[in-house]
Amino acid sequence: MDDLPELSVIAPCFNEELNVAELARRVLATFARGGLRGELVLVDDGSTDGTRAAIEALVAAHPGAVTGCYHPTNRGITGAWKTGVSAARAPIVAVIDADLQYQPEDLLRLWRALFEHSVDVVQGWRSAMGRERDARYRLSRGFNALLNGTFGMRLQDNKSGFVMCAKEVLEDLLTYRGNYHYWQSFIMVAAHAKGYSYKEIETLFEARRAGKSFLDGTAYRAAARSLVDLGKATWEYRLERRSPDATEQFLRRHAVIHRSPRRSTRSRLHLQAYFKVFDQTHWVITRDVERYLESLDATQWLQPSELRELQDEKLRRLIRHAYRNVPYYRERLQRAKLRPEDIRGQADLYKLPLLSKEEIRERLYFDILSENHDKSQVLKVTTSGSTGEPFVCFVDRAQLEFRWAATLRSQEWTGYSFGDRCARLWHQTLGMNREQIVKERLDAVLSRRLHIPVFEMSDKNLAAMVAKLVAWQPVLLDGYAEALDFLAHWLKGHGELGLRPKALMSSAQTLPAASRALIEESFGCKVFDKYGAREFSGLAYECDAHEGHHVVGEGYILEILRNGEPAAPGERGEVVVTDLNNTCLPFIRYRIGDLAIAMDATNPCRCGRGLPRLGDIEGRVQAIIQGTDGRYVPGTFFAHYLKEFDHALSRYQVVQQERGAIRFRIVKGGRYSEEALQEILATFRHYLGADLKIEVEHVDNVELGRTGKRLASVSTLPVDFQAAAPVARL
Repeated sequence: MDDLPELSVIAPCFNEELNVAELARRVLATFARGGLRGELVLVDDGSTDGTRAAIEALVAAHPGAVTGCYHPTNRGITGAWKTGVSAARAPIVAVIDADLQYQPEDLLRLWRALFEHSVDVVQGWRSAMGRERDARYRLSRGFNALLNGTFGMRLQDNKSGFVMCAKEVLEDLLTYRGNYHYWQSFIMVAAHAKGYSYKEIETLFEARRAGKSFLDGTAYRAAARSLVDLGKATWEYRLERRSPDATEQFLRRHAVIHRSPRRSTRSRLHLQAYFKVFDQTHWVITRDVERYLESLDATQWLQPSELRELQDEKLRRLIRHAYRNVPYYRERLQRAKLRPEDIRGQADLYKLPLLSKEEIRERLYFDILSENHDKSQVLKVTTSGSTGEPFVCFVDRAQLEFRWAATLRSQEWTGYSFGDRCARLWHQTLGMNREQIVKERLDAVLSRRLHIPVFEMSDKNLAAMVAKLVAWQPVLLDGYAEALDFLAHWLKGHGELGLRPKALMSSAQTLPAASRALIEESFGCKVFDKYGAREFSGLAYECDAHEGHHVVGEGYILEILRNGEPAAPGERGEVVVTDLNNTCLPFIRYRIGDLAIAMDATNPCRCGRGLPRLGDIEGRVQAIIQGTDGRYVPGTFFAHYLKEFDHALSRYQVVQQERGAIRFRIVKGGRYSEEALQEILATFRHYLGADLKIEVEHVDNVELGRTGKRLASVSTLPVDFQAAAPVARL
C-alpha cells in the first residue's frame, strides 16, 4: 500500500505535443516539493499530432509516475476525465488542463485546502490578474453569472475545471445523464446539487504559449451550445428530484437483474398516491423515501461482492466526512496516526477504535456532532432500549428516510404488498405531540394500517382488541415479540377465532425458538423477525427463506466480534454497528450491546439476495410486567416512556417478584427531582393499576445481565394466560 500514489493528476491532451513534456516536468517537481507520492495520468484524446508519441516517451522515462491512456477518437474533456479517473490509482484525484494555463504548482495549494478545510471538493478559480479581456473572457464571466444565478451559487469562477477531490467523488460527479456539449462547465454545479461541500481558492491563469485551443475561432458558437447545455443542466440539477444517497449513482455503474415480483397495479397505484401526499403526512422526513425505496429494491439483488463494494464506497465517504467535520473522530484518527485514505473499506475497520454509548453521552454536546450539519434536518432521538439507561442521540433526515424505505422493503419480503391491510401492536402515540399524533393517524389511514395500543393490554380489553383484529383481517401483523407471544398464549386458549394473517413481523425483543413455534401455531402463519434499535430502526430482517437475518447492508456494516476479532461462522459475538448514512452524529464501530451468531458470508441465502446475514440475536431479553386487575405491559413500555426522563434518571430497572407489586430501581440523574419521580409513578399506575405497590430503590448502579446489558425490566412471575383470560365474545 505504501507504493500506491496519494494523488493522481488527470490531464486530457488533445494536440498538446508541445506542452505535455513541460507539464510532466512541473507536475512531478510539484510532487517532490510537497513530499507527495503522485502520478500523472495523461489521456491522449484522439490527437492528430505527435501527442501520443510524446506521452509514450514520458511513460517510458517515468515508470510508475506517469501513466498514459489513449483514445482512438476524440471524446471530449469529460470523456478523458472518465478514462483518467478509471486509470487513477490514488484515493485523491485532480483534473487540470494540459495547456499550462493553470499552474501545476497550485496543485499543492489545492491539496492543502482539501485537508485543512472541511470540504469534499476544492476548485481553483482563474484569477483576473494579467488575463486579456477578450471576447472569451467576457463570455466566460457572463456564463459564470448565469450559473450562479440559476443554481443559487456564489462562485468566483463556476466553470473552472481545475478541481481536486476524492476519486469516488469525481466518479460520482461524472455520472450525469444529459447529452451535453461541454459538461465540464457544470462540475461545480453537480457538486452543489449532490450536496458536496466545496471551497474555491484563487489561482494564476496564464495565456496559452504553445498549441491551439479547440475553442479558437468558435467562441460564440461554443457560447450558444453552452446555453443549450444550461437548459439541460437546469433540468438535471435543479428541477429533477434527486436522491441524496450515493447508492443511486452506484447503480448507474452496475447492472442489476431485478428478481422481485412485480407489484400489482392496485399496489403500485396505491403506493404512488401515498407518496404524492407523503410530505403532508409526516414530520422531518420527505418523499425522498420513494427514491430510497427504488434503489433498495435494486441493491438487494447485487452480488455479495458488489454489495461490499457499495458499502466500502459509502464507508470511505463517511470516514472522510467524519475526519473533516467531527472533532471527536479527527482527534481519534490523528492519535492513531491515521488519515481518511488509510480506511479503504471494511477490511480496515479494525484500525479504528470502538465507540461506546458512554462516549456519546459524554461528548454529545461537545465534539461528536458534526460541525457542518443543518439543525433543521436533524431529529433528536431518545431511547433506553432494553438497558434501562436513557440515551440521547441525533439522526439526519436522510438516515430517517433511508430506514423508512428499508422497512417498506422488508415488509414486502413477507408476501405483503403495499395497500394490503396491516396491523401494528405498537405504543401508538406515546411521546408524540398533537400535530404528530394527527399525522401519524392520517398516515395509518392512507397506508391501511390499524394500530393496537400494546401498552393498554389487559384481561378486560384483550377480547375487544382481538375482535378489532378479526374484523380488520390484516394481511400482515407487526408487533413487539413480547406482545405477539402474549397474544398467542391468549389465542391458544380460545380456539379458532378467524384471525389468520398471511405473515407476522416481530421486533424489539429476542424471539426464542419456543416462542416462535407458539406464535406460528396460534396464528397459522410464519414469523419474520426484525432486529433493530432505536438509534437505527431495522438493522436486519428475515426473508421467506428464514435462513438468518439479512442485514440492511446498503446502510449498515455489522461486525460480529469475539475478543476483538471477527467471530467465525457459528460463533457468538458482540454486534458492532457502523451507520453509513447518519452524518450529523456518525456511529462508527458502535457497541450496541447485543450478541449474535455469525454466519458464513460465502454461503448465500436461498432467496438470492446478496445482503450479508446474521444468525440468532441474543441481546434483547425483556419481560412482561403484570399490573393489577389483569393488566400487563411489555418491557418496551418503560423504554418508550422513560426516554423523556433522561435528565432525571441516569439508569433504571423495573423488577417484579410478586403479584401487584414492582420494585423501581433508579440511579439519580443530574436533574432528578421528587416531582419527576411522582410523575413517573403516576404513569406507571395509570397503565398498571392505581393500587399497584411500587417500591422505589435508589441505587448507585444497575448490574449488567448475562448478555452485557442492563435489563430494563425483569420478572420472575409465571403467567398462566389461559387460566386468567376471559372468554372472548366475538
